[in-house]
Amino acid sequence: MKADENKLTRFLEGHDRRFIIPVYQRNYDWKIEHCKKLYEDLLDISRFQRKSHFFGSIVYIYNDDSNGQEFIIIDGQQRITTVSLLLLAFINAIKTKNIKDIDINAVKNEYLFGRYSGKEKIKLKSVKEDNEAFIKLFETDEKKEFILSSNITHNYLYFEKRLLNESVNFSDFLTSIKKLNIVEIKLKKDEDDPQLIFESLNSTGLDLTEADKVRNFLLMNLEYQKQEEFYNKYWIAIEKYTKFNVSNFIRDYITCKEKKAPNKDNVYFEFKEFFNNNFKRERLEDLLIELLKFAKYYNYILSANYNNTLSNNKVNKYLYFLSKLEVSVSYPFLLEVFNDFDEEKCLKENEIAELLEIIESYIFRRIICDLPANSLNKIFMSLARDIKKNNDYKTNYIEILKYILTQKRGSQRFPNDQEFKEKMTLKDVYNINRKNKLHLLERLENYNNKEKIDIQKLLDNNELSIEHIMPQTLNASWKKTLGGRYQEIYAKYLNTIGNITLTAYNSKYSNKSFSEKKNMEHGFNESKLYLNEYLKDIDVWSEDSILHRSNILTDKAIKIWDYPKATYISPKSIDNMYSLDEENDFSGQKIKYFEFMGTRYDANSWANFYEKMCLLLFDLEPTKFKTFLFDNDFRNKLSENESSLRRSIKISDNIFVESNLNVGAITNNIILMLEKLELSSSDISVGLRDQEIRARKEIQKINNTIVDSK
Repeated sequence: MKADENKLTRFLEGHDRRFIIPVYQRNYDWKIEHCKKLYEDLLDISRFQRKSHFFGSIVYIYNDDSNGQEFIIIDGQQRITTVSLLLLAFINAIKTKNIKDIDINAVKNEYLFGRYSGKEKIKLKSVKEDNEAFIKLFETDEKKEFILSSNITHNYLYFEKRLLNESVNFSDFLTSIKKLNIVEIKLKKDEDDPQLIFESLNSTGLDLTEADKVRNFLLMNLEYQKQEEFYNKYWIAIEKYTKFNVSNFIRDYITCKEKKAPNKDNVYFEFKEFFNNNFKRERLEDLLIELLKFAKYYNYILSANYNNTLSNNKVNKYLYFLSKLEVSVSYPFLLEVFNDFDEEKCLKENEIAELLEIIESYIFRRIICDLPANSLNKIFMSLARDIKKNNDYKTNYIEILKYILTQKRGSQRFPNDQEFKEKMTLKDVYNINRKNKLHLLERLENYNNKEKIDIQKLLDNNELSIEHIMPQTLNASWKKTLGGRYQEIYAKYLNTIGNITLTAYNSKYSNKSFSEKKNMEHGFNESKLYLNEYLKDIDVWSEDSILHRSNILTDKAIKIWDYPKATYISPKSIDNMYSLDEENDFSGQKIKYFEFMGTRYDANSWANFYEKMCLLLFDLEPTKFKTFLFDNDFRNKLSENESSLRRSIKISDNIFVESNLNVGAITNNIILMLEKLELSSSDISVGLRDQEIRARKEIQKINNTIVDSK
């Protein structure tokens, strides 16, 4: 590797030079605000007579195999591209203004064109989409059409507009461009590792996405022709299948494979570790083939469009319902499900539909019962692994799934019919998350109804609206109808499912009496909606009628979001693991083990867990951990003096931790330590001994019932 300071224009000079942006690089991403800053900097160079202006680094590999001087740009494409756009706008502005004192052909031939034929005479070759937009700018046809979807075009037009519309001394402006300094870093082919150098650079441009880093890692060290081949054959397709959510896809793929979810800002390094542990460079194409396969599965999920033929309509229906709930934490599990279907042949298409139906019920019942969503991360991360612990999973996949989910306890539980109905009856459904509210109303309206109604579309178009039968503002008539307890009834039932419906005539209903809402033109009596059927059969809206309608709808909800009937009995122990950030009370529970950052540790007590966690955190961040000694949040909990604590644990020389704490204090302290060390409490999970014992008792109870029935 050789690094030298240079002028950017000198770097660009040379008739036989060509600058190649390899296909693994991201598209040109500079926005107008970045171009504005460069433009203003150039004006300041002239205004304040500055000798130079540092413009960042350009890292390249010199391609000895080409006929001319070919530079493969590893870092700096944003800067080279932007200055090339500026120089082209500069040349065209001079033409338009007919300025004679600058030789535009010299500028063009020194910095933009080389000794090539046709379109290849342009020195800079960008990635595919950008290159098409870039070439368009050089066309001389007056009827040429710019590619307006490209940042290339937008930024060129920005520069051209300013140069044409503002008073600019073009000679001084060109001198300012020539004062842009760079650090030119030349890598030796087959000696320097461009990926490692790329990772260590602190670019002055936009941050790369995690997907950008992964793409660079996969393609950077390949020969140029191989880069082109793999990029066009695999990467473009992966982007399209994932709807360009490649960073999220890679994260879900790693979670599926490794059973641990990378931090969103750490996906690249987790992917790199996964690759190094499971693949070799010569097997790179195998990984790309697998990524493409999983990207197709990802497309099934994102598009609710499963392309097989037998029961795919039902599969798509439940994929659609899951997409409405937007529970992306389920994606790693669903990726493995589709792969199990394709590769292991342990599921039939109709079973995929049943599985999706179970997952929808599990998620939606939990939403209605206000169970924490963060506990779903651990559940879906390990669900496929837990299923496959059973040797007969290929023939009992769905039954094992039912068994595992119905055995979940605490914040991970699958709410049963009684809990679901109780919560549904009194839940403020009017003010829940909009997507969940629409899902509830749409499913209630369309269940077993062949004439489906697109509730969301009609609501979005204001053709339907949500109506309170008992209105949000009670007038004297309503108070009289509801009786002496009207305030209590109003407060308790206003926003519940028993009092919520849909109508196309909300503004006309206002706070009219129930009789008026029912019998008026376009009133409830004329409604074609299932949700309004019960309203046609009654004459008075009261607490009893609200509760009766609520019972009708919640009974239907129990059928829609069915609680699975598990008949399978697993011989394997059940891992009910809980993140510390879940809303769980661990009092009275016995810990068996814990997982921290993907590694499992045994723990025979909460004090033992606390000691091991403190030691792990100290080893991870010793300097920061020492600051806890002087932190008021840890007063009387950590000390340099062992004798000042009631029962101490030695963490290091002169660092002792109080261990005479109840389980709540222990978990709170760990969460606080993680926060102060800028770690996520979701990185730690605990496994409880009681859960396994309770599950065993449940199995025994089922077994006894079976024996008695015989």
